[in-house]
Amino acid sequence: MTSTRTVLCINTHGKGGQDEIRTRKLTSTLDAEITFYDIDKKMSKAAANRELWNLLQSKNWDLVYQEGTGIAGGLNLIKAAMLRKQRYIVSSGDPVGGFFHATKGPVAGRVFDTYERLLYSKSVGFIGWTPYLTGAAIKLGAPQSATIEGAVDLAKFTPLLPAERAACKTKLGLNPDHLVCGVVGSLRWSERQKYSYGLELVECLKRLKREDVSMLIVGDGTGKEVLEKMTPDNLRSRIVFTGRLPQDAVVSAMNAMDIGFITQTLDQLGTFRLTTKLPEYLACGVAVAMSPIPGFYDYVSDAGWALPVGHPADSKFHSACAAWLDKLSREDVADKASHARKVAEDRFDYEMIARRFSTFVTDILEG
Repeated sequence: MTSTRTVLCINTHGKGGQDEIRTRKLTSTLDAEITFYDIDKKMSKAAANRELWNLLQSKNWDLVYQEGTGIAGGLNLIKAAMLRKQRYIVSSGDPVGGFFHATKGPVAGRVFDTYERLLYSKSVGFIGWTPYLTGAAIKLGAPQSATIEGAVDLAKFTPLLPAERAACKTKLGLNPDHLVCGVVGSLRWSERQKYSYGLELVECLKRLKREDVSMLIVGDGTGKEVLEKMTPDNLRSRIVFTGRLPQDAVVSAMNAMDIGFITQTLDQLGTFRLTTKLPEYLACGVAVAMSPIPGFYDYVSDAGWALPVGHPADSKFHSACAAWLDKLSREDVADKASHARKVAEDRFDYEMIARRFSTFVTDILEG
């Protein structure tokens, strides 16, 4: 018998990203009539706001699930809950107020603290990408919460054989005999923090004594040009900037890495997060070097190393990372990498996580 329960799934980050994949994967086993809505990022905010409000009013949805905390969706959900008693759940991988405190300053931070509290307290449930976000949401008034992490397609992100990994290095212009440290991400330069992903690799390379280490920086954005200018001419043969890559090429690039770097700020933003790239590194059999945030100890542990304490834009942090890499043995790298795939399978399998999602959402639908 076909379910008559209706669920609207809103993706605030638009088509083509991780959140679009997540909404489809998580709802794949949910017994409901599902409608997907990806906010068109090309539309003006006012137009997107009107379109979404009209959609919310188009029928009496049994539940709305929003992936992301974007205002275009969030303000409409708060309004719908207050005016139409619309039931909704929201899922987030970032602390909203913490993000704006860290990136925009205290005034914006306080404004978005208020928005975050309203968004969660008017909901019927919250889904956190980490248990730390889940706990914070409960404190902010979410009546029910569950932790459902970011996940990885284990069929697409797979470890290659050693010879194939060496070939991936060569194809990218890296020395196949070098230890390759890499990062995949959006290279947005923050003038406030003087940082973008990849800065730690450029600065670490400048300080390294050993000559058998190369760096691979995958991604595009305003930070790419800044980082390229920071790279000394004598080190350019040991660092590769690929720009943005399609997914298949990202898998190959990850297989070219021996160590995937994940750096976070040790503040009310970074300590709550897990990057979406963590499951992908692990699924490709890549050992992970990660800032000593709770997520490292809960999710990585035997498959990697906790990086030194410090802000990823700080010169002392860069020097400490270089000192660690200078002493790191290839045997240690191989040992950590041997645990990576198993961690991905145990903690970040979409099939397992989708079942947890369905249980949580079904309980809310039937409550």
